[in-house]
Amino acid sequence: MRHGVKVKKWGANASHKRAMLRSLSTSILLRGLDADPQERVVRTTLLKAKMVRSMVERLITYAKKGDLAARRQAARFVMDPAVLKGLFDVIGPRYANRKGGYTRVLKLGTNRAGDSAEMALVGLVED
Repeated sequence: MRHGVKVKKWGANASHKRAMLRSLSTSILLRGLDADPQERVVRTTLLKAKMVRSMVERLITYAKKGDLAARRQAARFVMDPAVLKGLFDVIGPRYANRKGGYTRVLKLGTNRAGDSAEMALVGLVED
């Protein structure tokens, strides 16, 4: 039984999973800096989208705090310094009045041709 188990299994070791989450989070935040809301999504598998959702939510919460400790916490995870600056200067103030739910996962309904994995779009919601 899986009582109380919140970690999703992905079939990779911990360092690979962390690197994948860091890279995908940085990509979502980079797309979130885009002015066009249609371009604020990343296409990935459904499992990866569900895994990365909590990490992006946490990073945006750090950006809403905006202090030095929060910036250092986010800098541990975001891979690009320009994205980190945009996170605190653009994305954090954009969601200042929102209490959560900064990301959205949309199932595409189609499966990937190679391995039949469920595909999804993950991105930031509009202000």
